[in-house]
Amino acid sequence: MLRHERHRHILAYLTEHDAMSVETAVLLLKTSPATVRRDFNDLARQHLAVRTHGGIGTARISTGDMVPFWCREDQYSKEKSAIAKETASLLKPNDIVMIDGGTTTFYLADHLPQFPLRVITNSIRLAVAIDERWSSDPGPELFLTGGYIYPQSGVLIGPQATASFARYHADWAFMSVGGICSSGIHNTNEFVVENQLAMIERAERVIIMADHSKIGSMSMCRVCGLDRIHTLITDRHPSTVFALKQLESEGLRIITVEPGALSSRARIARAADK
Repeated sequence: MLRHERHRHILAYLTEHDAMSVETAVLLLKTSPATVRRDFNDLARQHLAVRTHGGIGTARISTGDMVPFWCREDQYSKEKSAIAKETASLLKPNDIVMIDGGTTTFYLADHLPQFPLRVITNSIRLAVAIDERWSSDPGPELFLTGGYIYPQSGVLIGPQATASFARYHADWAFMSVGGICSSGIHNTNEFVVENQLAMIERAERVIIMADHSKIGSMSMCRVCGLDRIHTLITDRHPSTVFALKQLESEGLRIITVEPGALSSRARIARAADK
């Protein structure tokens, strides 16, 4: 198993547990204790976990840095795929959609419908995935923002990316978040927030795509209040029942999906515009 694959398995384990011992990692990864200790030290140096006596523990990212894409893409993959499928079902032929960079929005590449669309994105990974899916047939028209490539994320950020989003008008903005609660939506990086604010200003409808781990939580930077959001699409999970009821009481429309379930017909009509 390659090093980045071992790191991904360790971080996935830590999303369900508070700590991981060397012995547990040896059994799970089928590798040597020396290799596991090196992996633990690597993750601690990246501030993705905290080294403990005989193991490793969870760590909150307080620096505002984005966690590398490869660390996040397989976490809650079934949930993210179901959310993406439901989100894509909202689209109509010839729609224009802005999509930001994130591991949840990345799953849209597998679910965009087979009719004419225009996609504006700051995600290099998403643009490549869409282009590869339609390698033999005409697919969506792709517009990629400029900007600075944030390390290990494949996301374009900075003033040039923000200006690119501000130049367009879209029917939809599909966005991922670091957290959503009654105070609004939040994210981990100020440049990401600037991109998202430009998307919100230039889109008719804003759809938040967030798995259950983001519900009721906050990140370092606040993006906007719930009044700027059209709909939240998330997966059904026992841990979020109370938080979702609270968000609904604030007037937010919510669609919940079952991981791995077929996408239902879109429950948002164009006539229901804000």
